[in-house]
Amino acid sequence: MKKPNLYSYLLLLILGIIWGSAFFNYKITLKSFDIFVLSGGRLFFAAIFFIFIYNIFLQTVNFKLLFSKKFHIFFIIGLINYVMPFTLIAIGIKGMSSGLAALLMSAGPFYAIFFGHIFTKEKFNKYKLFGSIIGFLSIFILVYDQIYITKSTTIVSIIFVMCASLSYIIGGVLIERNRKFNNETIASLSMICGALILMPFCIYELLNFNLQDTKIESILSLFYLGIFSTAIAFMMRAKLIFDNGLVFMSQVSFLIPISGLYFSWIFLNEKFTYNMMYSLILIIFGLFILQRGYKNI
Repeated sequence: MKKPNLYSYLLLLILGIIWGSAFFNYKITLKSFDIFVLSGGRLFFAAIFFIFIYNIFLQTVNFKLLFSKKFHIFFIIGLINYVMPFTLIAIGIKGMSSGLAALLMSAGPFYAIFFGHIFTKEKFNKYKLFGSIIGFLSIFILVYDQIYITKSTTIVSIIFVMCASLSYIIGGVLIERNRKFNNETIASLSMICGALILMPFCIYELLNFNLQDTKIESILSLFYLGIFSTAIAFMMRAKLIFDNGLVFMSQVSFLIPISGLYFSWIFLNEKFTYNMMYSLILIIFGLFILQRGYKNI
């Protein structure tokens, strides 16, 4: 594990922007498709992308590993790192405000500090904790006026979203503990397994699907989610875990909500608020504090 450098922060920023932009595409895709088609479609397009790029062109991934005794590694990562969070978020977020969902998902870095210390070589220190607390505070400032309990909010929906955040971190631990594979191999083979897991559920939903109700923008959004928000983004995520550790990668949780709001401001003419500026300043400060936690690496 290396101390984060300028390239690491640039990669983290790009990842936050890609995932922040995904919120638009979620809304557009769900106009035509149901939950499992959305989740499975993302992984399907991602799997096709990886097979096309890494098997036909670059040939840097050994796809024969899917038929070896190591298959279970990619299957478990595919289940925990993709299938579970994709599905849990899609179901849980329906029963709560977007502000509450953003706050619950932003707990990821605290899970990362705990699980990273126990199950990986990444050790706890006060700078990582304080940096994460500042980041969490930035999200609270950003969405505090949207945090409320609706009639449809249940303890189950809250648990689902919290478990989704936790799944990403446990998936990150599994990736960290399988460094013998490169990030392209981990990302591509586990996504193929995830797509296979969701395939029966997708087929079931498509049996009741009305093609005439399909909007072309929904198909394009699903394609975007598969290629950019899944294939490319999760490969970047795996690289950040390999290079800089689980806690640093998890800080992307703080960049996603704010980048989503900035996208809304720029492209959808939604209202700019000073909280967006204050939140961004706090996130930068939190990352500065976090950086000190890596000074001895």
